[in-house]
Amino acid sequence: MSTKENFLIVLCGMDGTGKSTLAKKLAEYYENRKFAVHIKHAHTYTISPNSFAVNDSNIDKYKWFFSLLVPFAYFDNLFTYWYKYRKEFVDKILICDRYFYDKVAHLIYYGICSKPLAKIYLRLLPKPKYALFLDAPPEKAKNRKKEHSLKELTRYREIYSYIASTINAPIIKTDVSIQNSFEEILSYVSR
Repeated sequence: MSTKENFLIVLCGMDGTGKSTLAKKLAEYYENRKFAVHIKHAHTYTISPNSFAVNDSNIDKYKWFFSLLVPFAYFDNLFTYWYKYRKEFVDKILICDRYFYDKVAHLIYYGICSKPLAKIYLRLLPKPKYALFLDAPPEKAKNRKKEHSLKELTRYREIYSYIASTINAPIIKTDVSIQNSFEEILSYVSR
């Protein structure tokens, strides 16, 4: 018999900070305590599956157009939250490996959304019960995930730090052991 709890925990941060590993460890922790848990890699959206295909190859060509779509991206986030995520944590704990905050980080990174506009966007997004930002030095993150350059990871790290401070979320250092990072996460979610 499962213990009934329903809330949302999100782990955000640049690639290579241990989001997937720690999300799985957190799910196991709750499952071992007989809670119903679901993990979601929350980087897909309801209306626009790849959220406008923002990447290096098409960003310069269409940046002006993408910047006009920022309100649409926000409404896509709301629609996704209410019609995909809410129903998943009605009677269980939903742990998201990424959240809408990660999309905002990409919009800032590519220059589609300014920081002042992003601050408004971030404050309007649905709030999870726990939003935790994972952080590691860019060199360490690059060793874990090779697809980004140190320059890219350094820029993403600065953006994620900005987002965490904007929404007043804790930053969990993941350049220590997985167990130490996990224990720090537990110190926040067990309050």
